[in-house]
Amino acid sequence: MSLRPRASCGVERYSRGRDDISIVFPEKIADDLRSDNTGDRAGRVCVRRTAVWFPIKGRLMQTILASCEQGELLGRSVDGALVFQDIPYANDGGRYRDCLPPASWQGVRDCTGPAPVFPQLPSRLDFVMGPTAQGVQMSEDAYRLNVYTPSLAGNLPVLFWIHGGGFVTGGALPCYSGTELARSGRAVVVTFNYRLGILGNLCMPGVAAGNFSVTDILRALDWVRSNIERFGGNPEAITFAGQSAGAWYTRMLMGMKETAGLARSAAVLSLPGLPPLLPEEAHRIASDFCALAEFHDPAVDLRNAPVQVLLDLQARLLASRAGFGTVPVGFMPVAVNRVAADPVKQSLRFAPKPVMIGWTRHETGSFFASNPAAVDATRSMVERVFHAELGEAGTRHYERVMQQRPGSTPYAALVELTSYAIFKRPAIEAAGSLAKAGSDVYGYQFDIASRQPHVGAGHCFELPFAFGNFDDWTDAPMLAGTSRAFANDLSGMMRSYLMNFIETGDPNGDDLPAWTRCGPDRIDAMHFAEWVSCYTERPGFSAPETLSR
Repeated sequence: MSLRPRASCGVERYSRGRDDISIVFPEKIADDLRSDNTGDRAGRVCVRRTAVWFPIKGRLMQTILASCEQGELLGRSVDGALVFQDIPYANDGGRYRDCLPPASWQGVRDCTGPAPVFPQLPSRLDFVMGPTAQGVQMSEDAYRLNVYTPSLAGNLPVLFWIHGGGFVTGGALPCYSGTELARSGRAVVVTFNYRLGILGNLCMPGVAAGNFSVTDILRALDWVRSNIERFGGNPEAITFAGQSAGAWYTRMLMGMKETAGLARSAAVLSLPGLPPLLPEEAHRIASDFCALAEFHDPAVDLRNAPVQVLLDLQARLLASRAGFGTVPVGFMPVAVNRVAADPVKQSLRFAPKPVMIGWTRHETGSFFASNPAAVDATRSMVERVFHAELGEAGTRHYERVMQQRPGSTPYAALVELTSYAIFKRPAIEAAGSLAKAGSDVYGYQFDIASRQPHVGAGHCFELPFAFGNFDDWTDAPMLAGTSRAFANDLSGMMRSYLMNFIETGDPNGDDLPAWTRCGPDRIDAMHFAEWVSCYTERPGFSAPETLSR
C-alpha cells in the first residue's frame, strides 16, 4: 500500500492503512526532499539522497527516498544497505492471464515493509528450512520485487535472484534477503515473486495458456532493466542467478533468444534435471486435476474457485504422483512458444559468458529425512531405485556404495543415488556442455553436513551461507547446532567468491583458494567444507563419503 500525501502545509501527513504518520518541517524542506536535494534542516536528519529519520509503527527508522518509472519510493537504511521492498513490477491481469505493465502512483509509496507473496501452502522443505513464509501475506496480486543496494549513486553489477520452491512455493522472502550482499558495497541484489503451481503454470486448452510464471519473470527483468540505474545498478551487468526451481528458470533465461543477451554471467545452484512438460503431458495433468476437483466446467470453475481450494487439490494431486525415492513435480513450465523443449541445448546460446554451477553433496536428504518410509527403507526397496536408474549395474553400484561406507544404511545409499541423478548429474552435464561451447565454467559442491538427523549436506543448506543472512534463518532446523563462528567464516569466503564472479566473471581473488575452471572433458569443483579446495569430479555415479547422522 502506498503512502499518500494528505496535506503539504508545514506538516506533511501520510496515510499507511490506519496509521497516520507526520513529518514536521517547513514546506521548503518538503520540496527539497521531493527534488532529491540534501541537507540538515529544522532539527531533522537529512543525509545524502534525502534520507530522514522517520517514525514507523512506534519506532524510528532511517529512511531514504528514491524513484522509479512509476513514482517515488520510501525505503530504509539497514546498517550500510538501502532496502526497498514491495515494489510493483507489474499489474494484475487476472487469474490465468498475463500480467500487465505496472501502474504509476501519486505521492510516495511506502517500500519499508515486506511484500505479499503468491498463494502457496507450507513448503515440504519447511522441515529443514523452517516456516519461511509463515506470517507473510498472500495475494494473487503479488507482482512485487525487492531491491537491496549499498547506494543510489553507483554503477554496480546486479544479482537478479530467482527463488526456488519446487515451482509451488517461495517468493521474495526474508530468507533471500540481499542485505548482507549489498552491504559489501559490490553489488545490487533484486529478489521477486512469480506465480506458482496451478496459478503459474496451468496449461489447458480454452482455459490457460501456461507459462505465466515465465511471463512474470520476464516482466520483473524488464523492470530491472528499466529502473535499476536509479538504485545504483548497471543494467548491462546483470547476473542471472537462482536455486532449485530458480536454477531451472535461470537456465531457461540463459537459453531464450530474448534474454540470453541481457546478462553477462549466470549462477546456477542445485539445478534439477527436469525438461519442461510437453503440451500433452501438461494437458493430462490439468485434466487429472479437474477430475480430482470434480470440475465439470473447467473454464468457469478454475477461474472462480477459491484459491485455498485450488491449493489443497494441488497438494492432493502431487501426493498422488509421489513414488518411493522420487521428488514429485506437477505444474511447471510447458515446452510451448518461448520455452524450449531442450533446455540443455538452448542454454548453449549463453556461451561464451561465464557460469557458476553447483550442487550440495546430499541434495535429497532434505526431501527424504522427514519420511520414515525412506529413512527406514530396506535394501530391496533401495535396490529397485538403483535398478531403475542404473539398469543391470544397479546391484553392483549399490553394493559398492555400502562397501565403501561400513555401517551405512540403505537410506544413505538412496540419498547418494537420487542426489546424483536429480541434481549432480544434470549440473555436471550442463557444466561440460557450456565449457565445450566456450564458457568459463566454475563448478562447486557444498559439503557441510547439517546436524539435523538424516539430512546431511542437503538441498538449500548452502543458501544462508551464500547470502550471509543467518539472522533470517533462526528457525531453520538444518542450522541448529552449527557453529556460528565457522558459518560466518565459510559464508564470508563464499560471498567473496560470489562477488568476484559477479564483478568479473571469475570467482578467484587474493587470499582465496584457487578455483579451477571446468574443462570440456574435465569437471573441477570447489568443495566448500571444513577445508575448502578444488577437486576433479569422477565421471558417472560414484560413492562419496558417508551421509552424516
